[in-house]
Amino acid sequence: MKIACLSLVPLFPEYVLGGSQNILNKIVLGLRSNDIKVRLFSPISEMKKSYIGDVEIENILNLKGSFPSPFEIPLYEIQDLSETIQKISLWADRLYLHGDGWIMRDEFEDKKIISGIHDLVYQEAITSVFSLDSNKIIVPSLYLLETIKASISKKRFQNKNIVVIKNAISNTDNLISNNKTNKNNLTLLFPHRPDPRKGFIQAIKIATVFSNLKRWDKVILKVPKFQNKLNKDQKNLEYLDYEVYKIFNESGGELFLHDWIPSNEMNDYYQTGDLTLCPGNFIESFGLVPLESLANGTPSVCSSVGAFRDLSNFPGIRLAPYNDIEKFVQKGLELLVQDKEIIKGKNKVLSDYNLDFMITEYVDNILNPDKKLSYKNNNKIYSNVDDIIYYLAPWCSVENSKIYHDYKGWMDEFEDNFILEENTKIIMSNNFYKKAIKEKILISSLCINQ
Repeated sequence: MKIACLSLVPLFPEYVLGGSQNILNKIVLGLRSNDIKVRLFSPISEMKKSYIGDVEIENILNLKGSFPSPFEIPLYEIQDLSETIQKISLWADRLYLHGDGWIMRDEFEDKKIISGIHDLVYQEAITSVFSLDSNKIIVPSLYLLETIKASISKKRFQNKNIVVIKNAISNTDNLISNNKTNKNNLTLLFPHRPDPRKGFIQAIKIATVFSNLKRWDKVILKVPKFQNKLNKDQKNLEYLDYEVYKIFNESGGELFLHDWIPSNEMNDYYQTGDLTLCPGNFIESFGLVPLESLANGTPSVCSSVGAFRDLSNFPGIRLAPYNDIEKFVQKGLELLVQDKEIIKGKNKVLSDYNLDFMITEYVDNILNPDKKLSYKNNNKIYSNVDDIIYYLAPWCSVENSKIYHDYKGWMDEFEDNFILEENTKIIMSNNFYKKAIKEKILISSLCINQ
């Protein structure tokens, strides 16, 4: 069996730019460990020849090499790309399209297509799910599956063959080495690109509150530098609110900007921290960072956004409402004294997100892409409106007296205008029911494929 893996953005073997590339590396290595022939293709670049395992990264695709709109290139380059894709398709038995977005379906020579969708943020992924044909769509979380199910028509959903394969966490040593240089300091990790959507400003504000507690000699916030060379997402911004930074600095805190950490050093990096922060409003489709951190013995506090909500009861991880700085600090203080819980969480990560299981699932679904599974409806919170059951949309959450919408933020007009009975039933006035349905907070059960 010969598998061609295609990436729309450049690949860096030493650096993993986000969870999606991390998983692609593991898929390639896993396929090879099963004696499957693999070729890996990415956009044209000037990088020297490089490999993932024994698989060469073939930088031969005529693409822009960044997001969004990787196909925003001259028409004559589209023609060159078409010819390249046809040659790849003639070699391959299966095509694995990582992140998908491949609009050139005709060039695939009727080969079986496996689409790996890792978010519903970018137009490329949305187009793939809504319009483009695949034999199999692989998503990393129930959150993403339920979002697709609640977003498109029953007929369209039933024509899709979607499977959930949870991302895996690489095994770490059973014994966690203590890499902290000064135990009298509090070290906070922000292992994300310094991007407002990832919560960079919120992380500085959280660190400032910790610093003002004066419980440690110093509070250090470690953040990777923004690097244009490695930045292939044009929605990113090189952004720092200097007023917020000034307040943190005056509190005695230290913002430590470091180079991007190579993937083979990430375990050691996580072990240098006391607490990992994921305070953004980026709609995460899985949430690799808090699980990787916890696997290395460092607990995490995350915004209650996107697939992070799937981790609400995970030992060693706490959720806080987006932009609630005080709540983030409170949850962090709870975790700093929960040594037994953190050990329990580490063991659960390595058990529930097993790399061997993920690879087995990917191999099975790539080799047998027409196999179809069904999933039960996982909606727990509902309303009864005019004798029709409506469910709370998977992209929404109830946070005390407020409603958070992943795509729209806090829905302020609903604050204190609903009641949640026994954590399962939403009750509000008819006027607010209509607004909730219009804003896609409530989704009719008639529209969701059961």
